[in-house]
Amino acid sequence: MGMKKAAFSVAAILLVGSISLQAETKSSFTDRAYSSVIKLAEKGDRNALFALGEMNYLGIGMKKDYKKALYYFIEAADKGHVKAQFNLGHMYYEGMGAPKDFKKAMYWFQKAADQGDPKSMLYLGQMYYNNEGVAKSDRNIDKALYWLTQASKADYPQANFMLGEMFYEGKGVKTDLKKARDFFEKAADQGHADAQFFLGQMYLTGKGVHKDMKKAKRWMQEAYMNGNKDAKKVLDTYGWEVVIKKETLPGYEESHSG
Repeated sequence: MGMKKAAFSVAAILLVGSISLQAETKSSFTDRAYSSVIKLAEKGDRNALFALGEMNYLGIGMKKDYKKALYYFIEAADKGHVKAQFNLGHMYYEGMGAPKDFKKAMYWFQKAADQGDPKSMLYLGQMYYNNEGVAKSDRNIDKALYWLTQASKADYPQANFMLGEMFYEGKGVKTDLKKARDFFEKAADQGHADAQFFLGQMYLTGKGVHKDMKKAKRWMQEAYMNGNKDAKKVLDTYGWEVVIKKETLPGYEESHSG
């Protein structure tokens, strides 16, 4: 499959359900079909504009070009495309295709969050929490709590972890170890390494929970397996074995492929 055809395959996947491509199978995509996406974008179709933005952003069928990606995302976002709005927020936040601009990042995250995008809710919560893109205000922590709670309802592990940390350490809220444990448990069950470490610490010290060395060991092992280096120190201190995931062992992937 040529580069344009490959690019169109990805574009088409992004457009499924929104644009009639009149193509029977992915393998039958043609340069003519690819051109149809360009034509749709020229007519202002937001899904086609978003697809072109993704292709430039990822370098599919062309060299990566963040400036062009930004252009197409802006065109799509102005027409209400929620994923384009999130992507713009992320690009302005990270300084991709344009200088970092927290105010613009927050503007687009807000647009996407208002349409129910959970990733944007998470970013808004983090930005209000860190006073990024907004003037410092006592109300920022309330907004951070609101948006992180909305992201938590959408089962975002990082939102659950941040809420747990806020209630655990009393950052901007009254310390509530029960709430902290509940949020840490949600994030830990979702595989969040730092939440697993915090939960292990709680069971290790008996802070906010009944001291339980068995649970402490379990969560420290989970935290280490998921990348938390501090957990290794705890495991070594207590002489607990280090468990290694089978999929991380050399040759595992090859022996379990096909």
